[in-house]
Amino acid sequence: MFFSYTASVILLSLAMYGMWYCIRDLWKWWLEPRLVSVPSCSFLIVVRNLDYRVEDLLRYLAHEIERAEVDCDIVVVDVSSDDFTAMILERLVGDIPIMKVVMFSEEIRPVSDAIALCRGSIVHVMDLAHRMSIDDFMVAVCGLLRQDYQDVMLKRAAR
Repeated sequence: MFFSYTASVILLSLAMYGMWYCIRDLWKWWLEPRLVSVPSCSFLIVVRNLDYRVEDLLRYLAHEIERAEVDCDIVVVDVSSDDFTAMILERLVGDIPIMKVVMFSEEIRPVSDAIALCRGSIVHVMDLAHRMSIDDFMVAVCGLLRQDYQDVMLKRAAR
């Protein structure tokens, strides 16, 4: 015998433990994501007078959606912009196929009227016109799109 009985038992136990971890990781990586699908989402973004940053923000959001490989769409609501925001948004609609643009006046409630255009089962509302800063938008997009899918699957399976 090459090893003593005690060493053989310890090595066999470690090999079985390693195989169990390998099978568990393969299950989580390959089979479990196929069992539960991640729900689709929509981003409803309200903008006003953001011609200096709106193109960068929306291209960033589209890039992050593409990297995350999630079924998402973008609905942008322009609320009475006095600058070139409307022209920039119209040009971006041709470049970003998952984006829709709606123009509203100040008197209309933009969120309640535009939410019907969102096709996702989850709607993330981001009001850049009144409530949210541009830096907060970038952090929120990263946080929402880079969530761990295991958390989504566990919460959905717990229902």
